[in-house]
Amino acid sequence: MLQQCLKIFRFSFAANTPSLATPWSLRPFKNEVSLPIIRFHDAQPTGQSITLDQEIFNQPIRRDLVQRLVRYTDLYNKKITKATLELRDAAASGAKNHPQKKTGKARQGHRQRPGRYKGIKAHGRKIRSLRIDLPRKVRLQALKVGLTAALIEGKFTVIDTEKLNEGRTKHLVQLMKSFQSYTQPLLIVTSVDPDDFFLRASSNLQTLETCTVKEFNIIKILKFKSILITKEAVLQLTESLKQRKLTLLGENKIVKKKFSEYPIEQYDPTKPLDLKFKVLKEYLEDFEKLKQEGQLDKFIQDMPKTKKVGRINTINHH
Repeated sequence: MLQQCLKIFRFSFAANTPSLATPWSLRPFKNEVSLPIIRFHDAQPTGQSITLDQEIFNQPIRRDLVQRLVRYTDLYNKKITKATLELRDAAASGAKNHPQKKTGKARQGHRQRPGRYKGIKAHGRKIRSLRIDLPRKVRLQALKVGLTAALIEGKFTVIDTEKLNEGRTKHLVQLMKSFQSYTQPLLIVTSVDPDDFFLRASSNLQTLETCTVKEFNIIKILKFKSILITKEAVLQLTESLKQRKLTLLGENKIVKKKFSEYPIEQYDPTKPLDLKFKVLKEYLEDFEKLKQEGQLDKFIQDMPKTKKVGRINTINHH
């Protein structure tokens, strides 16, 4: 990451210009930082600006955290898929090389043991994952440091939208001529739901790479020197990182109520019962019908009675 961010540095950014070198333990910006919004179709300012969150884009520059996150991201999906043969897998005869004693030679074990000709490799590689562990708080803080460093170097350019009228590569190439002064290749960060025409037009350009807010990581921040990010993507990125912080603090966890805290509804006989199952509704309709016809007592008398004998219920019919 960027040599001027790894040491004690001086920088000039709009009206927020520190006069002294900023130590790594202090926040780089003393005031709020606002970026102008550029029109994507002609690379001209729209006259609007967006204020960046200080808790995300104004963090002390910590080189060690960024290095740990880069290593974690690089090794996340790496695996060793090939392994050397073990002694039990080596192809060799089970016969003894020579008698154990009375030969004047040293005792010999397996024919394919390590050290022998065509023997196996001692402590060879095995199939395993190279993924390492890194606390979530460290990952979150390192990503904020990377965003702050990229902002100091002037990598970010906020655009209004990425939407196109047609999904042709030729049309997008004409629009990107306005950004020729930017360092190539460019990275355009879109919202979670990017425009279909934009994705179709940008899929065949070598000088342009696109990603959504979910795919934006520390590797892309370090790789590209010019990053175009939409206004909606900035808002979604800020909200996403804030939500991750709340998750770490445990403030957004669902608190289970005690049974005594739930309200208990009192039964009102004047209101009709709202039963969920169809069978219960049919039983209720039959009950109301017998009650209106006056045959409810007779129906109860004709019902079979049960007697409990051990664990078996016997029914006696009249």
